[in-house]
Amino acid sequence: MSIEVRIFFRILGETVKGIQRSKWMNLVIITTMAAILSIFSCLFRSSLFVSHFVSEIGDSIEVSVYLKPEKDPKALAKKFTDYKNIKKIKIITREEAWKEMQQQVDIPELKNPLPDTVRVKLKDKTQVKQFIEVVKKLEEVEGVQYAEQLAENISRIGHFINTAAIIIIIVLGSLTFSIINNTIHLVIESRKQEIEIMRMMGVSDWYIKAPYIFQGVFYGFCGAFLSVIPLVILNSYMYKLAKLFYITVDPANTQIVIISVLLMGIMVGAVGSVFSVKKYLKV
Repeated sequence: MSIEVRIFFRILGETVKGIQRSKWMNLVIITTMAAILSIFSCLFRSSLFVSHFVSEIGDSIEVSVYLKPEKDPKALAKKFTDYKNIKKIKIITREEAWKEMQQQVDIPELKNPLPDTVRVKLKDKTQVKQFIEVVKKLEEVEGVQYAEQLAENISRIGHFINTAAIIIIIVLGSLTFSIINNTIHLVIESRKQEIEIMRMMGVSDWYIKAPYIFQGVFYGFCGAFLSVIPLVILNSYMYKLAKLFYITVDPANTQIVIISVLLMGIMVGAVGSVFSVKKYLKV
């Protein structure tokens, strides 16, 4: 076995000793990190889901243009084809709309009060308001309806989740960083005599510092691993919600969140340890 491999295993051994010395603090750090990363992963996944949900719902939302009596819906639909932003046009005659309503609701025999309708789906949803303003001015048009409020409310929820995620991660991340920093400091203090002996023996700085950095990485990985559990539970509910609205869920988004959480946990643990080592371990 080469010298480098032996040194690596010795460093791992020292890391295990450091974890054993920390005792109950290990549980505090890992639990705290798991809680923080759980919040981060759930908010991050929710943010991706809401963005996808808004996109899917936005694509399915149509502008319903109601015609005045005796106006030809085909002629109006032909006018709409001149707009470059049009993705899809569907004509629903008053007879078709009335028949569909009678199938859905038990209503008495009445004269059909419904107008002919032209439903329009746009390529660029940001241009909806401008399109509606133009359509309202057409002489054939009686009225226009668009579920704008639904799209705006969903977008607001997405912005709120993003903002909350940033604030929570900054606050709780600082708390975790501080806990890791203090724990590594305590471990260094408890091994002061051993460190002094290693210095006199000429042991390299890396060999002395590495176990503490690996200890922080261990905390970060364990916290990240545990945080995946609530993420999986949340993901199952998202699939049910998506199924309710007949939209798809991209499984790649969950994988992105899991990888991000693992990397974030390891990075926070490592950086907290490096900071503590630089501050308290002068070699």
